[in-house]
Amino acid sequence: MTPAWQFQHQAMATTFQIVMVSDDKEEAQFAADAAFREIDLIESELSRFRPGSDISRLNAAATGEEIYVGPGACDCLMLARDVAQATGGAFDITIGPLFKLWREAGSRDFSDEAVAKALACCGWQHLEITPYGPNATKMVDGMHIDLGGIGKGYALDQAAELLLDWDIEDALLSAGGSTVLAIGTAPDGSEGWPVQVGPPEEPPTLLTDGNAVSGTGFEVQGEHIIDPRTGRPCPMTDNSRPIIWAQAPNAALSDALSTAFMVMSRKETEELCRKQKGIIARFFSDRSGD
Repeated sequence: MTPAWQFQHQAMATTFQIVMVSDDKEEAQFAADAAFREIDLIESELSRFRPGSDISRLNAAATGEEIYVGPGACDCLMLARDVAQATGGAFDITIGPLFKLWREAGSRDFSDEAVAKALACCGWQHLEITPYGPNATKMVDGMHIDLGGIGKGYALDQAAELLLDWDIEDALLSAGGSTVLAIGTAPDGSEGWPVQVGPPEEPPTLLTDGNAVSGTGFEVQGEHIIDPRTGRPCPMTDNSRPIIWAQAPNAALSDALSTAFMVMSRKETEELCRKQKGIIARFFSDRSGD
């Protein structure tokens, strides 16, 4: 059996991990280093925290000002727009003003007027993207772009492409365990890479070549899961926190969909899965009101 090698790297405020199948450990190390450099480059282009990044420049731009963005940022912006359309706005990279509002709220609630004011600064429909530039333009005042719900998945997709360029055909890539992408086959030659999705008592999901899964849940900083369609946190209690994983043909898409599924009802999610080929939602707890 061909050996598998494991490599780790810190980026995007998480741990990226690559398990790859190769007869040559040194060659595998070189390939992993190249993949991690690619992830670092993508972070420098997409992070809103990096001064001079494409997204930082876009956030700092005046309303109506056309800003050049690199191919990576353009790819993410266009995919985010497609997911926003497909989910009826349940995924929206422009809701920075709403996050700011609720992050500063503490235990307070806000009036409808305050929420409406923040919502007026948001809306994926008000972000114009010109692929042949590529350029992006904010069309409303106060808009703030955040690719945190799609960037890690996109980085995994690009890292996987780079591994293929290095003739690494079998690998499992992970961003903090919340998004996992498989290429090729597992070391034992089984039909898929085993990935733990949902609670530990659940059997592993087998990821086949080119498939990805992502899960989004409540984190310490994430007691506010904002529904972009209403501008308000989702009405969920501690006892009904869901575990929902999205499976898709690439990691960027599964990453974005796992975020959208957190605010969509089960009925909405299942309807989307019926319409979109290759999309699967995996539920491990019920949500009241679905």
